[in-house]
Amino acid sequence: MHDYSPGIAANGLFWVIPASPGAIEADLDNGVASLRMSNVPVSDAHDLLNNLTNGQGFSNPMIPPIAPVPAMVTFDIEWSGVRSSAKIVNETQNFRGQFVQTGATINWSAEQAGFSFHSESPNPARNFYSVIGHEQNGAFFHADGND
Repeated sequence: MHDYSPGIAANGLFWVIPASPGAIEADLDNGVASLRMSNVPVSDAHDLLNNLTNGQGFSNPMIPPIAPVPAMVTFDIEWSGVRSSAKIVNETQNFRGQFVQTGATINWSAEQAGFSFHSESPNPARNFYSVIGHEQNGAFFHADGND
């Protein structure tokens, strides 16, 4: 069992890493996007509960403590093929978004001491549901003045 993640920041933000501007491309009007990152340093915490407790395990259910192991992941995600689109505005919740349902594929691999994994070749038929979008919320909800 493996659970890869960049960890949890001191402020509580988790499973988020910075991406260089060249790693992300998106064109909502045409329903295409990509995210490509190589050799991203992460930890393998073995399982979700050890990930969330930084390797301390859990008492109920009993999950033994397992120290995180340094690893690297590489992935290439591509979205394309507009299936539907929606524009949502909820002024009560200060939320606005434009979303496009698409197809998607992912090619993913991981490497660490004594173990490596590479996903099967990307297969669009294995995709059940994918969405790309742009949203504004909170303080950014009023940023463009289009309420």
